[in-house]
Amino acid sequence: MSTGDTTARNSRASDFSADYTTASLLIKVGATTVATHTLAGFGAPATGVITASAIADETYSAGGTISSAELTDAAGTYTLTVGIAASGADVIFDTLTAVLGGTSKVNSLAVTFPA
Repeated sequence: MSTGDTTARNSRASDFSADYTTASLLIKVGATTVATHTLAGFGAPATGVITASAIADETYSAGGTISSAELTDAAGTYTLTVGIAASGADVIFDTLTAVLGGTSKVNSLAVTFPA
């Protein structure tokens, strides 16, 4: 990949960070939001990837299989993929099973901007 591509990818990642730095991260089972986390910013982009700072745990308000996640704030809504470690998803969990009253723990949130 050329330097120009990396520069453009990092620029898009920085713009994304500026738009969603304090967004709400909605964890969903189907159309139902089962947990809401508040972001605390992002690190510096590297090779077109922007990674969220540590995300505080929250409590699940319902159970089921986590199917999606969304970032939402004044900038709009950005839909994220969800998965477990090594899945390549944007949002990584230990498990995709939400348990009513259990802890919603986000292991990582990283968005990749392609060339």
